[in-house]
Amino acid sequence: MQTAGSLLKSSRIKAKLTLTGVSHLTRIPLKTLLALEKNQFNALPPTPYIQGFIQNYAKIVHLNPDLAIAAFKRDFTHRRQKKLIPDGLIKPLNPSVNRRYFVWLFVGLIILAYLFLTIYKIFSPPQLILDQPQSGEEVKSPFLIKGKTNRDVTLTLNDRTVNLQPDGSFITTGTTSELNFKATSRRNKTTTLVRYVIIVQ
Repeated sequence: MQTAGSLLKSSRIKAKLTLTGVSHLTRIPLKTLLALEKNQFNALPPTPYIQGFIQNYAKIVHLNPDLAIAAFKRDFTHRRQKKLIPDGLIKPLNPSVNRRYFVWLFVGLIILAYLFLTIYKIFSPPQLILDQPQSGEEVKSPFLIKGKTNRDVTLTLNDRTVNLQPDGSFITTGTTSELNFKATSRRNKTTTLVRYVIIVQ
């Protein structure tokens, strides 16, 4: 597909005219004619003047002015659109840059997730799980009590402190049918659990 500049130049050569000759006939500066042939529109005056130069040039070299103007409008519009689109959308970004970007993004997401979980654990109430006895279970007093909570909490059963293992698990005994557990974290977040059993003789 020929550009406006290539159409003008080929027509000039066909008409056996030099740029100097065209400049003399049209009174268009030689520098302007050269810019037209090279499609260097940014170096020329505003669009209406460029179209006037192209029209006069085309008439001198026996080229249909409408054809030259149409080619100019097509090329000029294409260049303006291309300038408005970021380079990364016109051509793919460097694959290695893309890989590094996604690696750092992935690492950043992992760090954010870790921080979120850490903060959540710090400010959320402690867990409290009672494995034994089950609610409504028939037991003989004294009976065994097993469960687990966070390792850094204070645990009480019926207002009596229960000793925890390093992993937060605990084993103790009970003698009453109502079991009131209370786990309190260092930030005074509490979790309570009440369980009832049936004591049989």
